[in-house]
Amino acid sequence: MGFFDLLFGGSSVSSNVVSLPTSRKIKEDWEKVQELLKLGGPSQLRQALITADKLLDNALKEVVAGESMGGRLKNARDVFDRYQYQTIWEAHKLRNNLVHEVGFEPPHFVIKEAVATIKDSIVKLGVSL
Repeated sequence: MGFFDLLFGGSSVSSNVVSLPTSRKIKEDWEKVQELLKLGGPSQLRQALITADKLLDNALKEVVAGESMGGRLKNARDVFDRYQYQTIWEAHKLRNNLVHEVGFEPPHFVIKEAVATIKDSIVKLGVSL
């Protein structure tokens, strides 16, 4: 945050916590992610990561500005500590690879770690999962 942001109250970060209605919806939708993880098949794990990434994006929409998930992540740099921020980016890139690269099949534990990273970041934004 720069001098003018401090002086005039401007910032790309509006709040570090999502609203109660959004929090409830994310919590409800997270149950699907958990079910997919329990099933544990390759397609279920991929869908769990895709859904988790979408839920993080829904939370970020209320916390930071940005036209896309990537833009919102860039604007969320100050919301998370450096390590968590980097692991969130890695999880999002993994999701993108799953969606856009034919035949991309990461090990199951990599997908599960990415989902856990996203869960931690959603919790950091005030949603109890």
